[in-house]
Amino acid sequence: MHFFGRGIVPTPDDFGPMGQEPSHPELLDWLASDFQKNNWSVKNLVRKIVLSKTYSQSSLLNPSCDKEKVSLDDPQNILLHKMPIRRLQAEAIRDSILSFSGRIDKRLFGPSVPIYKTAFMTGRGGKQNGPLDGAGRRSIYGSVYRNFLSPFMLAFDQPAPFGTKGKRSVSNVPAQSLALMNDPFVIGQCKMMGKNIFQAKKPKSESINTLFEMITAKPPSQNAQEKLLAFLEIQTKAHGSLTEQVWADLAHVLINSKGFLFLN
Repeated sequence: MHFFGRGIVPTPDDFGPMGQEPSHPELLDWLASDFQKNNWSVKNLVRKIVLSKTYSQSSLLNPSCDKEKVSLDDPQNILLHKMPIRRLQAEAIRDSILSFSGRIDKRLFGPSVPIYKTAFMTGRGGKQNGPLDGAGRRSIYGSVYRNFLSPFMLAFDQPAPFGTKGKRSVSNVPAQSLALMNDPFVIGQCKMMGKNIFQAKKPKSESINTLFEMITAKPPSQNAQEKLLAFLEIQTKAHGSLTEQVWADLAHVLINSKGFLFLN
């Protein structure tokens, strides 16, 4: 479920008679017995899954497959004839943005960081207000208060801590685009990205490639590069020169792109 977005048994909250049957019962049995034989090693199990040919598939249909036959036999991709497209989880989105700006603190362990409370987050308890960027710490170190839940994280389906949750919801709603456009955390980190690119003083095309590849994990196509160059020209005219803010605006555009949010 963690690696493919759907478990072999798709109802992790109910493995009983009311749950759904496994899609690959033989594979489930083999993985379970192999897990036991290897001394219950989760690391070994993870290694087997991520090194499999199924996990290494593209989300595009293999050219050798008959598109019509596949659409009839496996329309929902239950049998994993290709890799499902997956959206990053809330923590991965936030941590990635911190990584792009260079602000991320990768130290292990330590106390939790108090949540940053906006003017709209009112209620009892949680008097201490944390820094906007969570001191650069990864999301796992952010404190969680029932009365003060991060609006940004909730927008990307981080579960509310009111009960158990076997599988997270995965939504694609306008509130997520609005959060990426307007959240002060995102804006602040994009400004840091813009500053880093500006201070590197590399050629414009090289800087675009660097920023694009950092955020989307692939080089831009010729068409994408031309569009990004055109965007830079428009923003440069608006600001009077090629400033840090112009590069920050470009970083903000890329953070809002599907190339960042979705894994193909």
